[in-house]
Amino acid sequence: MILLVGTIANLIVEDVEGPLIYEIHIQPIEPMAGDRIAITIYCIDSSGVANAEIRASIDGGEWEVYKMNFYACLCLAGGRWIGNIDPVDVGEQVQIYVTAYDDSPARNSADTEMFHYQIET
Repeated sequence: MILLVGTIANLIVEDVEGPLIYEIHIQPIEPMAGDRIAITIYCIDSSGVANAEIRASIDGGEWEVYKMNFYACLCLAGGRWIGNIDPVDVGEQVQIYVTAYDDSPARNSADTEMFHYQIET
């Protein structure tokens, strides 16, 4: 039992990186006025994935945080996370990225690349 506890503690202490986000889907591909932008990510981490959040900025304004929901477990250490941002308006410039956090005591994080959209009619 002591050996098992020591092994688990070492695995947790050694986790210094955020989750691996290995697939990203954004729908619609070319958002138009009135569209809600939906984001799905797939990620994994040796400590498990605790949560994920969408960050969005409209026209260079403050970053809004949108919660993502865990949808399906693909393995013990990760899965699919789904969320969306509010409907967008004509002429808005939208920037989006996602941050995922692992389930280690350090709550290591990882970000996706930044996505930019100019909303047309």
